[in-house]
Amino acid sequence: MNTEDIRKDTFKEVYGVESIKEVSEQFKKEYRKIKNEKDGFDKISNLFQKYVLSITLLYSVTSIKNNLKVYRNIINKEGGIWKDTVKSSFYIFDVYKVVLANTEKKLEAKEEAEKEIAFEVKSEIERVKILLDRRAYSVARNQKAEQVRSYYLSYILGLSTGRRFTEIFKTASFRKKGDKFIYSGILKKYSDSKEEIEANFLYLSSKEIKGYIKELREYLNTKLTSTKKQSLEEVTEEEINTIFSKVYNNAVKRISKDIVPNFHELRHYYAIEGTKEFKRDDETEEQTRYRILGHRTKEDSTRTYKTIK
Repeated sequence: MNTEDIRKDTFKEVYGVESIKEVSEQFKKEYRKIKNEKDGFDKISNLFQKYVLSITLLYSVTSIKNNLKVYRNIINKEGGIWKDTVKSSFYIFDVYKVVLANTEKKLEAKEEAEKEIAFEVKSEIERVKILLDRRAYSVARNQKAEQVRSYYLSYILGLSTGRRFTEIFKTASFRKKGDKFIYSGILKKYSDSKEEIEANFLYLSSKEIKGYIKELREYLNTKLTSTKKQSLEEVTEEEINTIFSKVYNNAVKRISKDIVPNFHELRHYYAIEGTKEFKRDDETEEQTRYRILGHRTKEDSTRTYKTIK
């Protein structure tokens, strides 16, 4: 059972609902009943004890702060004679920042261990490929299908090719040369020079890779020309990163069900899987990583990717 399931089950048991939003609505109703009762101190204390769980349960330090803010805003808006007392009670948590930070580290370590078990690159690529082929991904009311599809396209491309954000979005091209495939493009976000390296794809054909890249860039170009009045060809790599990175990083996290935190992390998973998949008999694992990632120096691969996950 993952942390989100634990949270939902606990909320359902304690509050009868499953989300923090629903819990805060219940807090508002209960606070309204006692906010002006002159003998309500004990009730206020009990209220604090009851809802403290919803603020802290398996959350990070940042989330705890955000959850506290939700309750404080409710108290400010509702007012009442016990307003200051309740607010000061919720501020107690500021004293425990160090403890919470240590707890967060432990939780992160536990979650990372769970992710390693839960995430298989091959099955994940197959899952997303099926969704793309069948157009079976879910689209929210305020989203367009093409927009959501572009999220899945970028996700599967990052996982299968191991290339960086701006490379996939703008500069990368792939071609066959003999019995190999060649990547052509920049090798760093702010590099000006294009280079060529061997390309190795995980569990997708070159035809699928080229098709997905073409479709993604066509969408990006349409998006840019309609909003920025510039084409994909006109914007710089740095602008591509500024315009699109935040929304696509968030999309990667959603699609992977919170396992992969951002787009660049896909490259780490590629490095792990690719080392096993593409290792040659005359190579060490470090040499394989160096080759498939296209690093300029072996130290880059050793330092950054040796101990990942």
